[in-house]
Amino acid sequence: MLASNVIILLAIKNIVTCGRIDWEVEKSSSFWYEQAQLSIEEALNRRDNTRIAKNVILFLGDGMGLSTVTAGRIRKGQRKGQLGEDFLTEMEQFTNLGLAKTYNIDRQIPDSAATATAYLCGVKAQFGTLGVDGRAKRSNCSHSVGTNVTSILDWAQQAGKKVGIITTTRITHATPAAAYAHSAERDWEGYDSKKFGIRETREGCRDIAHQLVSRSPPIDLVFGGGRRYFYPNTMADVENPKLSGSRTDNRSLIDEFWHGRFIWNKNQMDKIVLGTSTPLMGLFEYNHLYFETDRIVNRTDKPSLSQMTKFAIEHFLNMKQNGFFLLIEGGRIDHGHHDTKARYALDEFVEFDDAIGQAVEILKEKDLLNDTLLVVTADHSHVFTIGTYSTRGSNILGFGSLESLNVSEIDAFPVNIIAYGNGPNFPSPRNESYFSSIDTNATSYLSPAAMPLSSETHGGEDVPVYARGPWSHLFIGTMEQHTIAHKMAYAACWGAYKNRNGCQSFTESTTTKMTLPKPNASPSISTFNFIRIIILLLLILLFV
Repeated sequence: MLASNVIILLAIKNIVTCGRIDWEVEKSSSFWYEQAQLSIEEALNRRDNTRIAKNVILFLGDGMGLSTVTAGRIRKGQRKGQLGEDFLTEMEQFTNLGLAKTYNIDRQIPDSAATATAYLCGVKAQFGTLGVDGRAKRSNCSHSVGTNVTSILDWAQQAGKKVGIITTTRITHATPAAAYAHSAERDWEGYDSKKFGIRETREGCRDIAHQLVSRSPPIDLVFGGGRRYFYPNTMADVENPKLSGSRTDNRSLIDEFWHGRFIWNKNQMDKIVLGTSTPLMGLFEYNHLYFETDRIVNRTDKPSLSQMTKFAIEHFLNMKQNGFFLLIEGGRIDHGHHDTKARYALDEFVEFDDAIGQAVEILKEKDLLNDTLLVVTADHSHVFTIGTYSTRGSNILGFGSLESLNVSEIDAFPVNIIAYGNGPNFPSPRNESYFSSIDTNATSYLSPAAMPLSSETHGGEDVPVYARGPWSHLFIGTMEQHTIAHKMAYAACWGAYKNRNGCQSFTESTTTKMTLPKPNASPSISTFNFIRIIILLLLILLFV
C-alpha cells in the first residue's frame, strides 16, 4: 500500500512539475495549487549539508546566461517531444541557486579569461588576463611579474586530491588556462612569434601550452582540444597530415615535457585502464572540439563532453584516492552565440546539461552524492534574447506563431523568437524570398542581430550559480563572482580554509594512522559491548 502511494505521488509530481506534451491539465486552478504545495514541501524538507566535501566538481557553461538556460531548457524538452517550457534541466534540479556578478575590475562587460581568474583563483582581474591579479596589464609581460595567483586546482593538489580539467575548447583557451597558467595575455596560447615570441620569453614569460606541460606536479587528467600549440610548425599533425603545429620555437612540448600518457581519439580513451596513476592528456582535435551537433554526424570517434565526464569521474574513483577536483567546461556554447548560430549554442547547452546528469548518476550509484559539492555556473552571458508572443510549444529556433502579436506591423512579416543585440546577420533580410527559403533549424542559420558586428559580444548581466552537496547553501543570493572559488575551498577545507573551524578533525582523520592494541592488552569496554550484542542477537534468532 505504501509503495503504491509513493508511485502515485511521484506520478503526480512528474505531471505537475515538468514533462508535459500539452497544456490541457493546466487549465484547472487545482493543478497550480498542487504544484505550489509540492514546491513548498520540497523547500521545507530541505536540510543544509555541512559535511566536508570530499570531491568538488565545477561545471562551467561558457556564455551560459539566464536567457540561454531558458532557451536551452525549452530546446531540450522539445527534443524529447515535449512542450519544453515546463521542462526541468539537470542543473535546475540542484537545491540552491544564486546569481554572480561578472564584471572585470576594468570592464563593465567581461571576457572569459578574467572571469575564469575570478571563479577559479578567487580574485577579480583585468580584461584579457588570466591567473594574475589586478596589477597585471593586458599584453604586458614585464608588468605582470610578481602578480601570479594560485587557483582552486592548486589548493586541491596541496590537499592531496587528484585534479582534472575537461573542456570542449582548446585546453589552452581562457577558461581551462586560468586553472594552471599565469599570463598577462589570454592569446599567448603558444609560441608563434606573432602574439608570443622572443620578446616575451626574454622578459620572463612562458606561453600557456608550455606552462601546462611543465607544471609540477602535473595535472592528473587533461581533456580538450588544441594540439596545434604543442607541436612545431615543421611537424605534421598526428591526425591531419595536411596540418602542422603552430610553434615557431621548434619544440615538441608533448615529447619534451609531458611525462604522462598522451591520447588523441576516443578509441584510445576507451582502452585506458581506469584508475591508473599515470597523468593522462587527451587532445582530441587540432583546434577546438567539434560542435556536438556536428560530432554526432561526422566524428563519433571523438568523445562527447558526457563521455569525457563519465570517464574522468570513474577514473578518479577507481584510484581510491582521498577525493578529487574537476573543472568541466561546456566551452562552445559561447562560440555558437558569437556566430549568432543559436542551434549550435543551444545544442551545446543540452550536451552540457547531459554531462551534469551523467555526473550525478555516477555519484549516486557510488553513494558519493552527499559527499560531493557540485557547482554549475557561467563566466558571462551574451546579448541573446528570446521574445515575441509565441504560443506554448513553439519551436524555440523558429518564429512566433502567425498571430497579430507575432507579425511585424512594420513590414507584415513574422518575427523570430531568438535574436541578438549585435552580430554578423545585420541587417537581417526581411522579404518574401528570404522567409520562403530559410531553415531556422539549420546549424548554418544566423539569427537576426540589431547592430552590425562581425562577432556577437558578451552580455553584462548576472549569471546563475546552481549548487548541491556539502555547503551548497553558501551559493545563494547575489554574489561577487570571485567568491565562488572561496566557497568551494571552504566546503572542502582547501587552501586558505584548510584550518577553518570543523576542518581539524577531518584533516587528522585522513592523515593519522590507526593505532592497534598491544598484543597483551586487555579488551576494551566497547569490545565487551560488541560481544554482548552478538550473543543477544544469536539468542533472539534461536528463540524465533
